[in-house]
Amino acid sequence: MEILRINKSKMACAIAISSLFVSNAFAADTLSLMEEVIVTADKRSESIQDVSASITALNSEMIARSGIEDVTRLEHVVPGMRMGMSGNEARIAMRGTRSNNVGTEGEPTVGVFLDGVYVATSTQALGSYVDLERIEVLRGPQGTLYGRNTFGGAINVHSKAPDFDEVSGSVTTLVGDKNRRKTQGILNVPLSDTLAIRLATMTDEHDGYITNSFKEGADDDLDNNDTRYTRLTMAWRPSDKLEATLRYSESSKDSNSTAIWGYQQVGGYVDGVMQSGHVYQKAGATQDAGPWDVARNESSAAEIADESFTLDVTYELDFASVRLTHNETEFDGLQFYDSDYSDVGTLNDPGKFIGWVSTQDDTSTEMQLISNGDGDLQWTLGYYMFEQDSDWGWVGSDYGGDGTIVEYIWGHNEYKSKSKAVYGNATYSISDSLRVNAGLRSNEDSKGRLGATNTWDDTLWKVAIESDVSEDMMIYATASTGFRAGGANNAGVVALLAEEGIDAALYDPEFVTALEFGIKSVMQDGRLILNAAAFSNDYSDMHAQSFIVLNNGASEYTMNGGQVDASGLEVEFQWAPTDQWYISGNFAYLDAEFGTYDMAALAGLGSLGGRQQDLDGNGSLDSLSLTGYSPALAPEFTSAFQVSYDFDLGAMGTLTPMFQGTYTSDYYAHDINVAPAKQDAHTKSDIRLIWNSGNNLRVEAYILNIEDEAVMNRAVVFGPGVSGTVAEGKSVASVQSNWGRPRTWGMGLTYNF
Repeated sequence: MEILRINKSKMACAIAISSLFVSNAFAADTLSLMEEVIVTADKRSESIQDVSASITALNSEMIARSGIEDVTRLEHVVPGMRMGMSGNEARIAMRGTRSNNVGTEGEPTVGVFLDGVYVATSTQALGSYVDLERIEVLRGPQGTLYGRNTFGGAINVHSKAPDFDEVSGSVTTLVGDKNRRKTQGILNVPLSDTLAIRLATMTDEHDGYITNSFKEGADDDLDNNDTRYTRLTMAWRPSDKLEATLRYSESSKDSNSTAIWGYQQVGGYVDGVMQSGHVYQKAGATQDAGPWDVARNESSAAEIADESFTLDVTYELDFASVRLTHNETEFDGLQFYDSDYSDVGTLNDPGKFIGWVSTQDDTSTEMQLISNGDGDLQWTLGYYMFEQDSDWGWVGSDYGGDGTIVEYIWGHNEYKSKSKAVYGNATYSISDSLRVNAGLRSNEDSKGRLGATNTWDDTLWKVAIESDVSEDMMIYATASTGFRAGGANNAGVVALLAEEGIDAALYDPEFVTALEFGIKSVMQDGRLILNAAAFSNDYSDMHAQSFIVLNNGASEYTMNGGQVDASGLEVEFQWAPTDQWYISGNFAYLDAEFGTYDMAALAGLGSLGGRQQDLDGNGSLDSLSLTGYSPALAPEFTSAFQVSYDFDLGAMGTLTPMFQGTYTSDYYAHDINVAPAKQDAHTKSDIRLIWNSGNNLRVEAYILNIEDEAVMNRAVVFGPGVSGTVAEGKSVASVQSNWGRPRTWGMGLTYNF
């Protein structure tokens, strides 16, 4: 039985044949995991096996089985991908690069796109994944077709389009530990032969996974959640040539923040000597019992909301398709947390909590002309425009003369960001088995704050050679470039640094040049898919995260640091040895380290083995060298494995037990490779049990992180203010960390109609 072959005609026959031999509905779902996945990685619809790029693609059944409810679960199925989390911000790491920045000015290294629209901030990237058609994860630079901030990769999330055939939908309810309650509803209604709508809505609530032992009650625990999401899609298809889709979505989330720099102190340095535990706390403070048991006496909170409109219009010409995508998005966010990480404090203490507040308006427009037909030359031309107006500032608190808490904002910033580009990509078939793919993109980007604005002009390129070794195997080689946009630092930091004669208003883009060699193959009559890629990425002018003491706290800023060299190997496979067994997995090897890389000196670390240097000869440390260190979230080895078996229960449907396991070698959670920021090698395992009635009912139970493994997924090394600390008058560097969730469980029921 053939399930997948690169040859398209054989693919169609294989799928048709497989459908005849499937014994029940859920077995059909199992086989669908192996069916052809159509992706739009090259801005046109084509089989994933025909694209000269490293891509992990998940259809709707894969998404459901893997428990992917947001971007954080993708690291369980994507080779080498790691997730850095802090508060309500996602920092995706891929092939030796990631973003450390906090706030609107921070640009990602892996771009996230929802239905073709760029998601501008790391906070918005955490949006819930509801009613999805597929997810595509592209690894390596994607600059020619996707522009800035995709030089590590890109994630394309595609929602399901309205169906014109019949009324349909589903209702899902899920309960779990920590009083989790999730409901989801989907309704598809064809209003006529040419007009259809689709509604997806979701609510998700749970108590905090991190217990605040100082205060009683679940409302004071960290990492609780109250999420609301709604998406309404309307599709109009008046003819075979014209289709228009209008999407409206809104979402909101309320939670207790787990801190933008880490909610737990795991160690630090006092006058250059490393100490474990809490080095930046009030005298007499209770030590945290563990990653999921802390003691806090001040409030923590996060409130985020966004609203989005997208218009997508496609018109078919004889020789090409014309596509217009326009989006308007509004975002509001606030998060703050107990900044002394303790259960004590006095009325004289400033800086009781710290966080940020932000509003953001984004507008983007993309026009594409995509060739039609089966000729030797296939091409895409496009124009892209993006504008962002944002208002962002640090928020903190102090005590007034009468003992009341006074909130204040400092470092207030009005950011403006603009990007426009023209691009083209073409594939030419030299012969039946040999093709050349090339792309070019011209960008103009500007970013500024309070009158300090800079513009950067860059040209990105990609060249690929594709060769069909057989009808079931393709090899390819690519060379490409990419960049992450420059930016502007916040006003408070800029003013302080200016007093020291340092101009930190703006920082430049960072760049990458990448080589990749890959193979894509289908074996065993379509039952085994095996893809592999070797890569070498050379990053330059990398954005370095530095800190400065500001208002008795630490505020971050960004500067250009230097180089990162990254190379590695990625392998992924899917295998269906029988109609009941499904096995998949991946493996990644990564060798990444900083080359010439200097950032601002950090008080408290001492000489750090001679890495902190006096470059000016004035007797003060003014440079910290990271040369030879490993970038954050860059383990040498990662692997993942998934296996399931369908037990045919006859008229009772199908019962499917499923196991997911991951292994990650040790890594550092921060660019400064100090001991408290190191995560040891570890494994994590999940199990699921799925019953499908064969008709309309699906019941699922799961346990995640069976080992109850505490995994550090974010760390920050910085020098906080010393006022009020146990190290009064001493030079202190603190290490703050965020951790993944403990063991969790849940069970859910879905009814389809």
